[in-house]
Amino acid sequence: MSISLPKPRKNILIVLILILIASCNVRESKYDNYKSIERFEKLFYNSNSNDLEKLKKKYPFFFPESYPKDVWLKRLNDPIQQEIFDEIIKAYDNLDFLESEIYSFFKNHNEYLNENIDIKIISVNTDIDYSNRIILTDSILLIGLDNYLGKDHRFYKNFPSYIREDLTRNNIISDISERFALNSIPKVEYYTFLDRIIFYGKILYYKDKCLTNYPDNYKIGYSSKKMQWAKDNEYFVWSYFIENEILFDPSIKLNNRFINDAPFSTFNFENDNQTTEMIGKYIGWNIVKSYMQNNDVSLIDMLYVKPIDIYIKSNYKPKK
Repeated sequence: MSISLPKPRKNILIVLILILIASCNVRESKYDNYKSIERFEKLFYNSNSNDLEKLKKKYPFFFPESYPKDVWLKRLNDPIQQEIFDEIIKAYDNLDFLESEIYSFFKNHNEYLNENIDIKIISVNTDIDYSNRIILTDSILLIGLDNYLGKDHRFYKNFPSYIREDLTRNNIISDISERFALNSIPKVEYYTFLDRIIFYGKILYYKDKCLTNYPDNYKIGYSSKKMQWAKDNEYFVWSYFIENEILFDPSIKLNNRFINDAPFSTFNFENDNQTTEMIGKYIGWNIVKSYMQNNDVSLIDMLYVKPIDIYIKSNYKPKK
């Protein structure tokens, strides 16, 4: 069966997310103080009325004062919520594998970016809100495990296939690293299509360095078949961008055609449905790779280089 969550539950979740983000003030800290993942969903759904008071003291950001205790008791006893929790436990009773991946990722991040952050890592049930499956503030990392139960899980059967394929165990660390990459890359205006694809190319190259022994297709969110299409058609795609003067076009409409997650990329050809989505990100990734191969630049310095300079100095030329 698939789950359709009533709107009030979704509204509560959104409020909690906003409160959490607003309540976490920036402070200096250390990754070296990395702790194990705190299983909030286990604590909550295995609790009773008395336990809730203890949880509220330990995790006040999850229990805004504007909501009475009855709200949490109803959520605790809701059969849909309990079903989601049961499925989380079936898939993730133990998170040793993820703790190991996060530790390796933090270690690499520290080495390349010379940054130390002390962060609390908490797993949660997000009511299957796949658009918020990973939430990062300056001091808290939330992991919505209910969004990683496997692409064929019955909860996701009404989701588009290009969304379902990202809801797997293998995608968790990629999603986490992407949130950190977004925090690490300077926030500037990206006016042209080239600016935007190189921005995402920086994120993907960051993953290259910070995710150890991790497949490229998971970094970008492709199946093996889609990754192969991107490799086989790189020259064709680049030629299309050049011939149609797309690189320096500021149109936001190009995002939906070539950057945003979608069923496929849109070249306005009859066989578009056979193409790989987000192909602009893939091209941007290869431009950044070429730049790093042809220039003596550290990862942290590259993140601050202007997209146009990366493009000019990359000598990027895909093979036919």
